[in-house]
Amino acid sequence: MLDRIFLSNSYSYRKKKCAAVIVFIAIYLLIPTIVTLNVTGVVYTPVNEDYSDGRKVIVKYRNATQEVGVDRFVAMVLAKRLYMSSEVEVLKAESIMIRTDVYRLMGEQMIIDSSELGMEYMTTQQMKSKWGKDYEDNYNLVKDCTAATSGLAIRYNDKYIEARYTYITSGSTLSGASILGDEYAYLSAVECNNDKNAQDYLVVKTISNKDFVNSFEKKYDSINLDKNNLAQQIQIVSKNEAGYVLKLQIGNVVMSGSEFAYVLGINSPNFSIEYMQTGVKITTIGVGEGFGVSVYTADCMAKAGSSYEDIIETFYNKINIISE
Repeated sequence: MLDRIFLSNSYSYRKKKCAAVIVFIAIYLLIPTIVTLNVTGVVYTPVNEDYSDGRKVIVKYRNATQEVGVDRFVAMVLAKRLYMSSEVEVLKAESIMIRTDVYRLMGEQMIIDSSELGMEYMTTQQMKSKWGKDYEDNYNLVKDCTAATSGLAIRYNDKYIEARYTYITSGSTLSGASILGDEYAYLSAVECNNDKNAQDYLVVKTISNKDFVNSFEKKYDSINLDKNNLAQQIQIVSKNEAGYVLKLQIGNVVMSGSEFAYVLGINSPNFSIEYMQTGVKITTIGVGEGFGVSVYTADCMAKAGSSYEDIIETFYNKINIISE
């Protein structure tokens, strides 16, 4: 009799213990989802980071290369751009833009080297080094936003667009049709009044005459520049109505405003130059070339409740977001 009571109690105990374990596991699995949803607005679902439609990108690590699926590469590029905005809907829009550019540049190929894409990305080790204790949260954020838009890309007239973006405009994005040609008609001119409130909207940088000349001589062997009297050796040939320099001549070399900005490491081709005895003072407006999505305005839109579709359709005209 005592044996039966003991066995009955033991069985009941095991049932309760088993039920407790099941409840614990359920709570353990649920908490990350609830926390992620509250913090990012994206429900985390485990995904294979190498999943794609078969297309691959070859990425370079310190001493090796590796083939990764397009979505994983998109997340690596998105990680590099995370400094611009951490808003979920902006990151979703950016992930679609990155994927669109990857598909456009791949064409019919199923595999492409990342060097052919011209996109900066971060490896896992670089992310851990830069983000430290925030690595897991930041990477889950970019990975979740990439997964949420997996396979989506942007087309105009049944072709992948060049998904241009600008961090901060001079107050409005530029019309693609009027400056770049009809094939860029999807790049809308959109007012971005909030951009004028951005910290880097207006930046003044002073460069010594010597450093100015050295910078261009490293890039152009036969530029023939003299550090004395630079004002007579620099000529702005053309600007657009928004103030972006389209063409200028430095010494005997003609270049675009974007090339000039790249060589000197200034924020934008929207600039003015003031000549001083010992150097030049360059004032830039905005960050980037002025075309496509204004990331700063998109960030403001997301904070006000706009979706990634709203953001994309605001800055790109008559496009379709399609699933591959």
